[in-house]
Amino acid sequence: MNALEVSDVSFAYGPREALKQVGFSLAPGRFAALLGPNGAGKSTLIALLTRLYDLQQGDIRVGGCSLRDQPRAALRQLGVVFQQSTLDLDLSVEQNLRYHAA
Repeated sequence: MNALEVSDVSFAYGPREALKQVGFSLAPGRFAALLGPNGAGKSTLIALLTRLYDLQQGDIRVGGCSLRDQPRAALRQLGVVFQQSTLDLDLSVEQNLRYHAA
């Protein structure tokens, strides 16, 4: 079973296609980098992975759980690393997570 599997994912903002039949898999314990020029669909893919957007086509599986069919089970297996240091040093780790996840 793959840690992450993206299968035939396509997404459009109205008539503008952001992702077209994207597919890849990531084995457990492996690392990957998502690189590309502006407008390549990186942020869209992350938004789909975290369910900020609903899948329009294809499937994303996290630890074997489909984001479409088993969203809670899939999302329980994800972690977050902030791109920028936005943590409030006066808050506990739990308080920061609750604040930024709201």
